[in-house]
Amino acid sequence: IWDPNSRSFRKGSMICVSTVQLDSDAGPTRADADASDAEGPTAPAALRTLTVPESDGPEIYQVGTVARVLQLSRVNGADNQTFQFSLLVEGVARVHIEDVIRTDPYHLARVNWLTDEGSVNDTQVRALSINVRDISRELLDLQRKRNSPLGKKTKELIDNLERASPGRLADLLAANLDASVAEKQAVLAELHLVPRLRHTLELLNRQVEVFKISDKIQSEVEGKLKTTQREFYLRQQLRAINEELGSMNGKGGAGSEQDEMEQLEEALEKAGLPQEAKAAADRELQRLRQMQPSQPEYSVIRTYLELMADLPWAVSSKDNLDITNARATLDGDHHALDKVKKRIIEFLAVRSLKNDMKGPILCLAGPPGVGKTSLGKSVADALGRGFRRLALGGVRDEAEIRGHRRTYIGALPGNVIQTLKKAGTNNPVILLDEVDKLGRDVRGDPGSALLEVLDPEQNDSFVDHYLNVPFDLSKVLFIATANRLDTIPGPLLDRMEVIELPGYTSAEKHEIAMSHLIPKQIERHGITGEHIEFTPAAVDLVIGSYTREAGVRSLDRQLAAICRNVAVKVAESRDRAFAAGEVELDDNAVVAPVVDHDHHLEEDAGLGSSIPPPPLDETEGAAIASAEEVEAASALEPPLVLDANFSRQVVTPELVSEILGPARFESEIAQRTAVPGVATGMAWTQVGGEILFIEAWLHRGSGRVQLTGQLGSVMQESVRAALSFIRGNLSALQLDRLGDLADVDLQEALSKADLHVHFPAGAVPKDGPSAGVAVTAAILSALSGRCVRADTACTGEITLRGLVLPVGGIKEKVLAAHRAGIARILLPKRNEKDVAEIPDSVRAELEVVFVSDIVEAMAQLFDTHTKVTSVPWLREIEESERQERRRGRALSGKVNPMEPDDMGPGAEGSHTGHSFGAAHDLCGPADFISLL
Repeated sequence: IWDPNSRSFRKGSMICVSTVQLDSDAGPTRADADASDAEGPTAPAALRTLTVPESDGPEIYQVGTVARVLQLSRVNGADNQTFQFSLLVEGVARVHIEDVIRTDPYHLARVNWLTDEGSVNDTQVRALSINVRDISRELLDLQRKRNSPLGKKTKELIDNLERASPGRLADLLAANLDASVAEKQAVLAELHLVPRLRHTLELLNRQVEVFKISDKIQSEVEGKLKTTQREFYLRQQLRAINEELGSMNGKGGAGSEQDEMEQLEEALEKAGLPQEAKAAADRELQRLRQMQPSQPEYSVIRTYLELMADLPWAVSSKDNLDITNARATLDGDHHALDKVKKRIIEFLAVRSLKNDMKGPILCLAGPPGVGKTSLGKSVADALGRGFRRLALGGVRDEAEIRGHRRTYIGALPGNVIQTLKKAGTNNPVILLDEVDKLGRDVRGDPGSALLEVLDPEQNDSFVDHYLNVPFDLSKVLFIATANRLDTIPGPLLDRMEVIELPGYTSAEKHEIAMSHLIPKQIERHGITGEHIEFTPAAVDLVIGSYTREAGVRSLDRQLAAICRNVAVKVAESRDRAFAAGEVELDDNAVVAPVVDHDHHLEEDAGLGSSIPPPPLDETEGAAIASAEEVEAASALEPPLVLDANFSRQVVTPELVSEILGPARFESEIAQRTAVPGVATGMAWTQVGGEILFIEAWLHRGSGRVQLTGQLGSVMQESVRAALSFIRGNLSALQLDRLGDLADVDLQEALSKADLHVHFPAGAVPKDGPSAGVAVTAAILSALSGRCVRADTACTGEITLRGLVLPVGGIKEKVLAAHRAGIARILLPKRNEKDVAEIPDSVRAELEVVFVSDIVEAMAQLFDTHTKVTSVPWLREIEESERQERRRGRALSGKVNPMEPDDMGPGAEGSHTGHSFGAAHDLCGPADFISLL
């Protein structure tokens, strides 16, 4: 059987094939490995076991198969140094191991040939054979439909089944069924035909049922995925084409990077989404996997998931809790504004003690130019947080705050969520600029939408309509800005902590100009301290004569105008130095103009080449250029060398007048209040406090009251209330003494006089109750002929009982009066507590008088020692009554032509009286009637 010369088995030899029972039926056998052992000179004998286990003492099945070797193949190993044999054998008969002769160097056993038991003509055997053949045909048909290797030999197998005996039929099918080794060994060991056929039939039925269920599942899946598979195949082909095109273009195809879907999934995992948001993202991601890019909703879902991945769900910046550093940062950026600084320091102190404190909702209310927006940036710098500005002026759509629902085309998240995405952290400082200018129309009320954003008890679960999942806003520090509080809805105002910034005093403006504004403008205009110097007197002149505002915005513009003027002189001096040859430039040098980022003087001057200003940063509103742009601009600028005649420009008051022109504002107090009927009041506006002059004039008429100056209904009622109080309290106001100046009844004279009250600056609407005291003073001054004190301004609401009620905006009003040069302030007694908010420097320069009723207020507003000798309106009334009496006597014929004219005391100065006297002297009664 083994030929030592050819080192191979001779064809036709027989060997005994047995099966080794391993710990697991799925374990591999070593038939090929055992055959490779035959390569040595001591070749194996005729009988041996091909399946030898690797473990010692194997348990060998007692029933095996005698096989005939049909083909022998030698297979080289991977290293071409080793090889093994592969045998193709054919089973001949069953055998039973009677005794193991030896195991070394190979197994040798004595076997007994076995034969089938039972008759092939037995009824049960024939019936089982028929069932086995039928089931086997069905199984072969199923395999043929599945394109299995066994199904391709269906015809050959059916022919073998038809010719095979019952015992061989069972053996043939069991050998080709998908069954375990133990199950096949059980069929091999069974000698009786009936049990062997029955066992084979069970294996066949099981295999058929498995195939049927598999086909059913396959048909269902194919029905659902037929279109999807087709699109998938097309997409794969398109992807392959794109990869090929990408590799041809040298850019790399889609396969050169991580799959986009995997990237999106990885980004969502890294985002740290909370449980509810993660569930929504996973649901949308699963939908996205089942869609094709050509579907319209594909891009919508993808955009949504990208937003979810980009939001800072778990990204927070670390707060700088150093209180000393925060105080230094705030003081360095802004002068005064102590209330805001104190509140930020308090927040830092509590934050350092309690780490999970929610961010406060602050509202900075004040006129334009007081530093509300820049203060928000300073707060962010002091805390070490990011800063973003959200402009709310003119916003009318609720979706601007809460976002659009994703069912709409072009839906976007709200501005709050978009701002957080840009900030990159979940605890930035967000400035809600101009919250008092929110609009409202049919698209919703954005002010109501802000209620959830600015409510510390609710904003930890803010739901944007686009996201549709809660987002925690409690860590955000919101700072709102407003010019006025009366236009903010009440519920929204109630959720914010209001800090009022009334404006700056002249001393504070001077300090701000010297410390902040002037250095900033010098740097912006490309000049240095060697070129310009501001004197304190010049700065005070700009503050007092060229600006009149609560903030410093107009002051900044005026200082910029002065710097521009000096920049022109510096540039001209540099050009003269170049022209005179004092400085030699390289051939490649370029003369760059001095760039003014505010007004671009290089363009106004018609220069052909100019350096564009750097872009404005949306968060700071300042000109900020990238490092590359700054480096490039610096490379173009030549050395700034000036001619010998240039000297540093010292900005004096005279130079200010030369550059800025005549003074725009002058004190009108002395001029306005030099005549009776004028009083100085104080008013609050949305741009700060203002003083206003109230003029009253009485003349002969029919008792009418005329009001001009675009007065609101409240102010008109204040005028009527003042007039009613004066008519009812003539004695208390010491107006009854006016009767000594004229021979008339004062009450009757008032009924015959028309009152005209005018508020100058008629183009500006005016309203409010705080002008009651000033209106009363103006009317009383016109009645009595006495002037109101020119150095005194007043405010307060009045009642018909003569009480002076408190009003608001005291600090703004007092600061406005101080800016206008007022030295004495008259305030309601109940506003005494508000004076504490006025800076000490202002209070030291003002005399503040508190009054509780109108009589007391009038005593403080008028100089009682002034003697009045004539009241024009009263003389007109008196002369009118005298003329009426003379006309009556003339008509009745009782006038004596020689009777002296009864003009009453003090009437000799009356032009009308002299005219009537002359007429009386020259004509009689009839002629006088004709004259009339």
